[in-house]
Amino acid sequence: MGAAVLVGGLLVGVSAYAAGLGADDQHRTGNQLVRDWSARTDGQQVLGGSRTPGVPSVQRLRHDDVTFTITVAPARPGPNLVRVDSTHDHGRSSPPVLVGTSEDDLVRARPRPGTDGLWAVVDLPEGSGTVLVTHGPTHRLPFIVETGTDPVDTADWVGDDGPECVAVATAAVLAAGQAPTDCPASALTAHDADSLRGVVDTLVDRGVEEIAVEHDESARSVAAYDLVRGLAGEAGVRIVRPDDAPGDRNALVVLGGWTTAASDLADVSSRPLRQQPIRSDGTWLAPWLLSPGVVDSTAGAMLALDFDIRDQGAQEFSQTLGTYFPGQLPTGPAYLAWRSVRGDAPRPLGLYAASRAAYMPASSGHASHETVVAWFPGGTVTPVGSLGAS
Repeated sequence: MGAAVLVGGLLVGVSAYAAGLGADDQHRTGNQLVRDWSARTDGQQVLGGSRTPGVPSVQRLRHDDVTFTITVAPARPGPNLVRVDSTHDHGRSSPPVLVGTSEDDLVRARPRPGTDGLWAVVDLPEGSGTVLVTHGPTHRLPFIVETGTDPVDTADWVGDDGPECVAVATAAVLAAGQAPTDCPASALTAHDADSLRGVVDTLVDRGVEEIAVEHDESARSVAAYDLVRGLAGEAGVRIVRPDDAPGDRNALVVLGGWTTAASDLADVSSRPLRQQPIRSDGTWLAPWLLSPGVVDSTAGAMLALDFDIRDQGAQEFSQTLGTYFPGQLPTGPAYLAWRSVRGDAPRPLGLYAASRAAYMPASSGHASHETVVAWFPGGTVTPVGSLGAS
């Protein structure tokens, strides 16, 4: 009796919904209408009560004791990046998570280097589009996304730098700000340029003779490489390739995005120790690479940052992210987007050591900072000193 009432109520709702559809929409089958109705009514809107074109769509749905959080960005017509987080264990014995817009275009959601979660690309139409997420042969969870009609180039969102785009956009909206229309990798900001100047100045002060630079083809990375190369040249420091045999005083500076940085660093770390380059002055990451997925790819690295992950604002961001996006780890770019909306003041740039090791000795005056924090479970980002004069 109860089941009949539930199904009857659903069909009444679907009938009312169908009455408001256009003629083309009403040609859909009954199952398609039920799925569309379910997609519009079942999922919890994590970032607010409405679906808005151009704003990342984040929806949560619990099904068969598994909670799925689905993020779709940039929520515009064309290719969109889909992030899938769930309470389900995606081990070898687990069914693959498939994502698509219909039964005919389902693709497997897979991990991406440098970040957490599972990722897939779907092509959405103008107006309303449905993203299907599966976790088994008979389970199809529908999520409606409103994309509007404005044509937007979404290539940056679905490419290698897409996960950073999504993290920054959702953090900005989470802080009650506007979703950015561009991805961070589209340009080198003055903030990031200042950080890189501090890195080069510090390396020069330490007596480094050559800097190996890893970068990719993004506009930000190319601009960062030009900046580092120019500063090093002015100081008489050679710029070499990462695969060149390192000299006596050599440092590696990594300027790519999350995916390329994590992939390149992991490739080196996976080699036998005797085949890894010995860099006397260590590995230095661009500030946007403060991501657990990137830091995990190397034994440890240095960064120039204007915040400490133990600051009140950084901890509040971590806690808020854990509330709205369970399982997602904080990153530097996402926190800066959050901080920018809130108007929190930065610290002066300082030098930090990042490692996912269980313990790293604290610098003088920071004896209480070696504890595990939510940003880097099992590891730390520790202040270790000041930067060279810029």
